[in-house]
Amino acid sequence: MQANTNAKIAFGAYTKTPFFIVMMFSGFWALQIFVTKLGFNAGAQVLSFQTISILTALVLLAFLTIPKFGPDFKNLFTQKPVLFWKLFFANGIQSGLGTWLSIIGISMTAAINAGFLVKLATVTTILFASLILNERLTALKILTVIAMLSGAYLLTTKGQVLLPQVGDLFILSACVCWSFGNVLVRKFLKTETIKVEVVTFQKPIAGLPVILLFIMISAWHPEILQALQGSGSCCSPTLASLPFALLNGICLAFTWTYLNRTLKVSSASYMTMMSMVTPVFVSILAMIFLGETLVLVQVAGIVLILSSGVVTYFSGIARE
Repeated sequence: MQANTNAKIAFGAYTKTPFFIVMMFSGFWALQIFVTKLGFNAGAQVLSFQTISILTALVLLAFLTIPKFGPDFKNLFTQKPVLFWKLFFANGIQSGLGTWLSIIGISMTAAINAGFLVKLATVTTILFASLILNERLTALKILTVIAMLSGAYLLTTKGQVLLPQVGDLFILSACVCWSFGNVLVRKFLKTETIKVEVVTFQKPIAGLPVILLFIMISAWHPEILQALQGSGSCCSPTLASLPFALLNGICLAFTWTYLNRTLKVSSASYMTMMSMVTPVFVSILAMIFLGETLVLVQVAGIVLILSSGVVTYFSGIARE
């Protein structure tokens, strides 16, 4: 009996470590990417799929957050309005503007370009963390990031040469938005007394203005979005894609939850570097459920990513 009690205590302590939390974040993020892929294979329209997903995440987070943390959310809005709107801005930049810039970019570039370029958010996050949070920019960190990006390149492109396209600029802009928003959230979580759950619940709310803007453009001026090759298509989702949109929203809610928990207990650099294992998880899911296979160059990419993850784990970056 005592052994079981000690084991439960030890496991409870382990679930609060940066490594466990960032792995949960990476796992839910990988599942979200995988479900999104299944949704588009089922004929999902990007705008309606994303709208349903975010609304689902909002409903789920409201159900999980309001009963226990509703008063905290109200107090943040009424007693600390400046902090509330700072967080709203950070969350809106990350979950709103960043998401839609990436969607536009993905619609205007090759899949292999998009698959690799989104990983450059690691670089922009580390730069913003150095400038805003004074996190160290060491030689070890730089070399580890280079190794991780090299692995991600091999895994996502199979070693193919990327041909620059206009959409690449939108994806790079999205990386800047994701990084800037996450680093600001890390700053506020580090310096202010605020519940992580409150920040997470605000994230889909902050992204709603951008969604509403796209819906209005799609409804009233569809010709503006015609050049985006379907990224602004709306608003008649296929029934076959609806379950995937709902499941994607559930994954999104937990992805945001563990993202903010990671930012609460570790550095922004640790979060972005350790979450580079996400494409490895996606590849495993694709192998198990879609029958996809890996070529030797992709295996080499996985080895590079995992080896760099081990270096990051033991480097002390989480405590910066």
